[in-house]
Amino acid sequence: MDPSDLDELENAVQDLLSMAQIELEESRLQQQRQAQIDQETARIKERLEPLLAQVEQMLAQLTLEAFGESMTRLKLEEKAADLREKIENAPLLAAQTVDRQLILHEERLLDERLAEQTNRWRQGLKADLLEMIAEQEDFYSATEASIAVRAYLHDLKAIGALEDVVGALIAQINHRSEEGPVARLRGSYEQTLGFIYNKALENRARVERAPDVQLRVRHRTFEKRPNPYSSLEGKVVIFGGHDRLETAIRNRLRDSDVNLIWCTAQAGPQIAEQAESHIATADLVLVMTAYTSHKLTDKATQAAQRTGKAVEMINTTGVVRVLEAIEYGLKMKQFARRHNHLSKPA
Repeated sequence: MDPSDLDELENAVQDLLSMAQIELEESRLQQQRQAQIDQETARIKERLEPLLAQVEQMLAQLTLEAFGESMTRLKLEEKAADLREKIENAPLLAAQTVDRQLILHEERLLDERLAEQTNRWRQGLKADLLEMIAEQEDFYSATEASIAVRAYLHDLKAIGALEDVVGALIAQINHRSEEGPVARLRGSYEQTLGFIYNKALENRARVERAPDVQLRVRHRTFEKRPNPYSSLEGKVVIFGGHDRLETAIRNRLRDSDVNLIWCTAQAGPQIAEQAESHIATADLVLVMTAYTSHKLTDKATQAAQRTGKAVEMINTTGVVRVLEAIEYGLKMKQFARRHNHLSKPA
């Protein structure tokens, strides 16, 4: 088996193990969610119900007959109505509070996974750069290699590999030099790389055709830095969820070609109608049953049925599960389009 195949297999296994760990943690958090909501609901009622009792007691003293025109009495009535509404909606308010914390926790897990992927990619990048430098057979191509190295300065510094790579670059330039050692450390390794880089640009200016030094992908899975969702594309319409979840999902998909139309539980009728109008051209329609009204669910389902679109119901408020549903749904669409294209007669 080729070493690059082993690298790819190792990266794939590590990614799967990392994702499995995240899903286990997400499942644990979701199982605890209802208990946390119940606790938060009790806490909200414990604070608001005594306030409502005090307001109602005062209103009983400020009778309508005697204080009918009192602004204080009017404000107390408004406050009593507000407190009653909040107490009635305590489970919803509690769910919002709990879900905000769950989302923050899931985002940290996803960030840790991406950091692991990026670190493995950078280690592969270091190996690719060292091999590229070692392959240069003359002084000018060895110097030219600095241009490719400098493009990944930030990644090399992030894993403490700049010293090794610049050291290898200096050694190869001196090994290929006909005038003896000409490259040396000048200040820091970053400054030294900048000096060699400028020399490579000067060498380019002196010749009609510069050496063609290409960095090959051997020890990395992808040429570009890891981004799990950058290859996704399509229109996704989502009903339900809440604003914090929408923000988290949009941030994860910001480098993709996903057109996300989202009508959260807090959105008004006008936003809901706008979202419904996009269903006909959607690649994927999701309804988050755990965090939306029956009315909104029914409207979304009926609108999809009118256009012959399938609706996927998601009983979760977690970032991981929603991203998983979007990724799987869009990739299945992309696969189906490619299959239909290839199966068409020539």
